[in-house]
Amino acid sequence: MVVACVRLRVRILWRIIERRATPMCLAALGLWVGLACGGGGALQLGLGVVLGASALSWVELRSMAVKRRLILLGALCAGCALSGGVLRFQAQQEVAPGVGTLTAVHGLHIDAFEGQLGIDSQTTARKNRTLDVKVRALEFSGLDFRVRCEWERPIFSQFLLSGAGAKLSAGTMVRAESLRGEDFFWADARDVKPLGGGTLFARSRAVVAGGFAQSIARAAGKASPLALALLLGVKDELDTDFKGLFQEAGCAHLLALSGQHLSIICALVALVGRRVARKERRVRRLSLGFAWLFVWLAGPSPSLLRAVFMLSVAEIGKTLDRPQPTFDLLSFAAILLALLAPSSINSLSSMYSFSAMAGLILFSPRLSDFLAPYLPTSIAQAFSASIAAVCGTAMVSVLTFGTLIPASVLSATAAAPVMLAFMWIALAGGLLAGILPVIGYITAPTLEFLQTVLTSVLAFGASLPALQLGSRLIWRVAACALIALMIALIYAVPWLRWRDSRRTMDMLDARDSYLRSGRRSPLFELQKE
Repeated sequence: MVVACVRLRVRILWRIIERRATPMCLAALGLWVGLACGGGGALQLGLGVVLGASALSWVELRSMAVKRRLILLGALCAGCALSGGVLRFQAQQEVAPGVGTLTAVHGLHIDAFEGQLGIDSQTTARKNRTLDVKVRALEFSGLDFRVRCEWERPIFSQFLLSGAGAKLSAGTMVRAESLRGEDFFWADARDVKPLGGGTLFARSRAVVAGGFAQSIARAAGKASPLALALLLGVKDELDTDFKGLFQEAGCAHLLALSGQHLSIICALVALVGRRVARKERRVRRLSLGFAWLFVWLAGPSPSLLRAVFMLSVAEIGKTLDRPQPTFDLLSFAAILLALLAPSSINSLSSMYSFSAMAGLILFSPRLSDFLAPYLPTSIAQAFSASIAAVCGTAMVSVLTFGTLIPASVLSATAAAPVMLAFMWIALAGGLLAGILPVIGYITAPTLEFLQTVLTSVLAFGASLPALQLGSRLIWRVAACALIALMIALIYAVPWLRWRDSRRTMDMLDARDSYLRSGRRSPLFELQKE
């Protein structure tokens, strides 16, 4: 009986997927399921290739209904195979070919390496520097000799932690000497030496980003660390306690660069562009160009790439007169990120970004309709967005950290408009301060006041209790099951309301012969010729 019930539920679920889902959504689902399974990627590759080939081989031999099912199955298997390729790529990037053999058999140890920075150097809580180096040369040292290995292109990425040295931009060639460590290496700041400015593209980016950072600092005054963090993702000068407030209040996602920041850039460009270009298509393309420029300046973080990929695919769809649903855009972004940045697709920031966006797409409209009769429209929309984001990221937080902060709904709802006003003023002031330095006397006090208000809101959110589930996996899984049931209510409540209204109509039809005959109103009577 139980098996039959489960089989029936699976069949109903598959029919819903077959009727509403698109192949791109199924491909993204296969990608994330394969990444969640982990491993070396061999299982995902084998499953995807075998099942995908079996499905596609039968497409031409079936009817159209069966053909759609097999296409969806093929898309699911293609996403699973893509996840296998991503996992195998990450496994190859973790260890240099032959390095383990040299160090284990010949008793050598890595003394220095040279390479190019993949991203800008980041500052840790203890004011050290983290560098992600794409290694091109390694130097091994033994008892009385040294060995140097060079490659024409980077063969693997290496994580390096150094002292409080100078900030280095992406694309810079560096040499790290006197290394210590195994899983990651430590080097003193004086032993990390820049070899050159990298390519012209990287040098141009460093100059433009440095000039824009100075302009923001002039416009923001004492609030410049927060302005630089929100507009350029530079958190070097941000106070550690202030960053801790964001985490304790459950608002850490507001501090990370994401689609919200791109939307502000695009809105400002569109506001100015409509004064210059009258056609809406030109304004959209101009906004998209500035969005890519912002990603270039701030660095290609997973959340920013997800947002700009969605904007790009949406613009391509509108240009081809094939507008895509929002969830399809999110699926396109996941596939593109896996293809173009496979090392960061399953990072924690990427999972938070995609899960939060999926929660907004799936739950925000229904929650807004539910809250609309009880709250003003603007407040209902803000609350529904915060609750939807928490629903989307709750399982990630529980499984990763064993922590859930329900108060983040209140703190994020209250902090979002303050941060929105802060970013608008900081962006406008940063663009104008390069031409009119006097603008800082107006924008700096305003931004400092908004930072004080934001600190108060975060402190209130951090004072509210959080749910600590501990490190036991069974409690985390049980919490995820409870969260899934609560999320299901978002879809169950409207269905129950519809069922009650349907029963009421059936009762009225049973009582009244006039209604039962189908002539509920003369306006809806069929005209007989």
